[in-house]
Amino acid sequence: MKICYIADGRSIHTQRWVHYFAQKGHEIYLITYDPMDRIITGVTEYVLTSPLNNLYLDFFPRQRQINKLIREINPDLIHAHFIAKYGFHLPGLGFHPAVISAWGDDVLILPQKSRLLWYYTKKALAAADLVYAVSRNIQKSIIGDFGIPEMKVRYLPFGIDTDLFAPEPLRGSRKHETIEVFSNRGFFPVYDNETLVVGFEQASRKNPRLRLTLKGEGPEEDSIRALVNSLGLRDTISFRKKTDYSEVPGDYRNADIFITTSLSDGTPVSVLEAMASGLPCIATSVGGIPEWIEDKVTGLLVKPGSPDQVAKALLTLASDPSLREQLGTSARDMVVLKGQWKNLMARAEKDYQELTKTNKQDKS
Repeated sequence: MKICYIADGRSIHTQRWVHYFAQKGHEIYLITYDPMDRIITGVTEYVLTSPLNNLYLDFFPRQRQINKLIREINPDLIHAHFIAKYGFHLPGLGFHPAVISAWGDDVLILPQKSRLLWYYTKKALAAADLVYAVSRNIQKSIIGDFGIPEMKVRYLPFGIDTDLFAPEPLRGSRKHETIEVFSNRGFFPVYDNETLVVGFEQASRKNPRLRLTLKGEGPEEDSIRALVNSLGLRDTISFRKKTDYSEVPGDYRNADIFITTSLSDGTPVSVLEAMASGLPCIATSVGGIPEWIEDKVTGLLVKPGSPDQVAKALLTLASDPSLREQLGTSARDMVVLKGQWKNLMARAEKDYQELTKTNKQDKS
C-alpha cells in the first residue's frame, strides 16, 4: 500500500507508526509541520513551509500545499494523527479512504475552548472513514458528544513493545538506600506537577529515603523548579531534560515507582511503558488510565489535585517492597495481554487493507 500520514514528525508516536508500516514493506509518506530530525528507511518526508510564521494564518496556505502533495503522491490511504492541526486538514482534501486518530486533548480539552475548535473537530471526525480512539472514554466522547456513528469509531490504544520495555531482573534484590520515584510527563499544566511536588514533600518528610526525578520539557519547568527550591527539596528532587527515546527503557529500570498526576489523559504511553517495565504506578483516576490501572491490583489510583492522596500512595509503596513487586508484576501482565504494539498494529494494517479494498470496489 501507498500510505500518507499527516502528523507531527517530532512525536515518537508518529515515528513509531511510520517506521512500523515502512518495515512491513509499504510505501510511506509523511506530511508534517515539523520534521522528524531523523531518517527512517522507507519513509519520504515533506515538511510544510510556514509563509506567515503563524499557526492560524498559515493553515490555508498549508492546506493548499497538502492538496498539491496528495495529488502528486496519489496514496491508497491517508491517516491523520491528532485532530487539532493535522486532522483539520482532512475535510479540505475530500480524500477517501481517510483515517484519523484522536490522542486525548484533541477531543477532551481543546474543542471545549471555543466553538470554532469544536466545529472543526466535528468536521474532521465526520470527514474520516475510520476514527481511532486511544481510550474508551475518548471513544465514548467522539460518539456521544460529536455524533459520530459508533460503527466508525474504534478503540486502538497506544501499544508497547514489551520486549523493549521489560522489568529490571535484579530490581527486587537491589539494596538501595533510596527509593527512586520517576515521572517523565513533562512540565505542562495538564500534568499538574505542583500537586506531585507538594505531595512528594509531605511523603518525604515521613520517609526521607524517597527521591523524585522529573524528566521532560514544558512551559512550567521554571515555576516547578522555584516550588522545589521554596520547599527545600533541591537535594531530593532532580530534573532531567528530555532524551533520545532509546534511553527511556533505562529510565524505568532505574526507578522503583512511577507516578503521574495528570488532570486529563487518554491512554498515556508513559504509563503503559512503566507498567510493561514492571513498575508499580501511582496515577490519577482520569481519562483512560482506569482502563489499565485497577486500584490496588495493577497500581494505585489517586484523585486529581490531591497532594494528600499522592503522599499516602507514595508512603504505602515506599514501605512495602512486596507490594511494589506484586503491583509491578500484575501491571506488566495487563500490558502484555492488552497492549502489545505488534498486535495492535496488525489490527490497524488489517483495517487499512479493508478500507482500501472497499474504496476500490466503490469506485469500480
